[in-house]
Amino acid sequence: MPNLKAKLLIVDDEPSARTLLSQIFLQMGHPVRVAEDGFAALEEIRAETPDILVSDLNMPRMSGFELLSVIRRKRPEIYVIATSGAFSGNEVPHGIAADAFHEQATGLGGLFEMVKSATAGQHVRAGTAASTPIWIPSFRKDKSLTTRVLLSCPECMRSFSLSVGAADFVIHETDCVYCGTTIHYATVQPMNPALPHHFHAGANQVPPGSIEAVA
Repeated sequence: MPNLKAKLLIVDDEPSARTLLSQIFLQMGHPVRVAEDGFAALEEIRAETPDILVSDLNMPRMSGFELLSVIRRKRPEIYVIATSGAFSGNEVPHGIAADAFHEQATGLGGLFEMVKSATAGQHVRAGTAASTPIWIPSFRKDKSLTTRVLLSCPECMRSFSLSVGAADFVIHETDCVYCGTTIHYATVQPMNPALPHHFHAGANQVPPGSIEAVA
């Protein structure tokens, strides 16, 4: 994509974040679409494949953890940038199926540089489908320490019941009961949509309608 403006899909449950980023990237010449969660993002991807996916991790219904795991397996050609305020640093957090990571509290400048680098082809893809854990929501209806979930084997595509503990962001592994394939998985606590979730752009936030700070 060296001489083309990459097509972006921005996924975030916070409307202000979607509006801010879409306005800025549109002014930079990028075709931009937005989605409010993982399910909506998959619908957008079915309609048209983006070049770059910018996704928040903590979202209700289908989180970014789950979405990126699906994308790495089904659409590995999409360059993925994960964003979150729950992790720090520039490295992609362990187990997250992304090519780059943007810490929201550090401002938007780093995110714009990641998009520019990916558009120019100056990037190195991170991880493979085989090394990507399956992220599953750990729903609990009682006070027990474990719960049963259905885990789908990426090799034979059959599902089986598995007992999992609390969402601890630790990568676990188990063998498929049908074909014996080793499956890496992690659990994530579903976000409560009733709780506020704010986008943090930090000191370098660019007001909607302006791209002076990122030119």
